[in-house]
Amino acid sequence: CRTGSVSSRAVQPAWVPFGSTVAQRRRLRFALDVYDSTWSSRLHQPSYSLGELINLEASVSTDPRLPLRVFVDECVASPGATARLKYRVIADNG
Repeated sequence: CRTGSVSSRAVQPAWVPFGSTVAQRRRLRFALDVYDSTWSSRLHQPSYSLGELINLEASVSTDPRLPLRVFVDECVASPGATARLKYRVIADNG
């Protein structure tokens, strides 16, 4: 027995915040961490030059029964949130 609607159309993103679509009580915790060149330790105040390799880890913490993956389409570096100067760190859908 199926419930809901079934169609052959491709799924289209709705851009609704995930937390509101799963459950009101659950909270998702996102993290973006920077690691050293060996991926063995996290760097707390990293500083990089333009063109230098950066080891980034994006993660989300949630209920183990609801496994999620994080896909990073774009990431920019800038001196501040409102700065016009921006450098693309990740582009073209990762």
